[in-house]
Amino acid sequence: MTSPFRHSGDEFSPGQWGSAWLVHTFTTLGIVAAMLALRDVLVGRPGPAIIWLLITLLIDGVDGPIARALQVERRVPLIDGFLLDLIIDYVTCVIVPACFMYQFAVVPQNNYGIAVLCVMVFTSAIWFARKDMMTDDNWFRGFPAAWNIVGPLLYLMEARTVVGAIITLVLSVLTLSNMPYPHIARAKFMRPYTLVGAVVWIGGVALGAFALPHHHLYVKIMLYAGSAYFVLLAAIRALHDRRQRQRGAAVAAAQPASTAEAR
Repeated sequence: MTSPFRHSGDEFSPGQWGSAWLVHTFTTLGIVAAMLALRDVLVGRPGPAIIWLLITLLIDGVDGPIARALQVERRVPLIDGFLLDLIIDYVTCVIVPACFMYQFAVVPQNNYGIAVLCVMVFTSAIWFARKDMMTDDNWFRGFPAAWNIVGPLLYLMEARTVVGAIITLVLSVLTLSNMPYPHIARAKFMRPYTLVGAVVWIGGVALGAFALPHHHLYVKIMLYAGSAYFVLLAAIRALHDRRQRQRGAAVAAAQPASTAEAR
């Protein structure tokens, strides 16, 4: 039986095969960062936990383009990079953030809070199993279970537990919808503005993590501004898609009439 850990074939050199494995290794470091984040959650250190969660976000954001550029799927065909990424993402984006949100009182630390987090992990699992999770122009359908941003964001904004619970439930429901949400690195619609918004948003999370236990006003301003931008962007894209569908329906309705007149 062919082993994925042994180079074989003449299509790629050992060096090319090795570089492909380096990409898989880089991707898998995300689960190591998640473990370190969980360690800091369990010992009550929110700042380092947030930094590790941001590192998982960085790894997830850059490994895909590198893998496609190096043709990793062809060079190591016995390893499913997409499945590997999904496994790691569910831990880094859902399970560890759920622990973070309970430990640091983003949601109530009682049975109600546990119920909210159960809804969160349940709907997130369904979202990760969606075959239509992404459009052709790299927009997600439904909220993409990005709890490794949402959990730290609510904590740094000092949201009350009831507010954290409500936002968590709303976003959990939206994972099962077709609400558009951009892939920060790849979505082309309003891309320059999205990159600026992402820098402000994620930069605010990073600065807030390093500033803990202090919650500075400038950090909250960055977090509110970034959050407002992405909510507005989702609304603009949803309106754009609705108009596109209406135009398509109008064109389709006009075609039979035109055909009948021609006859």
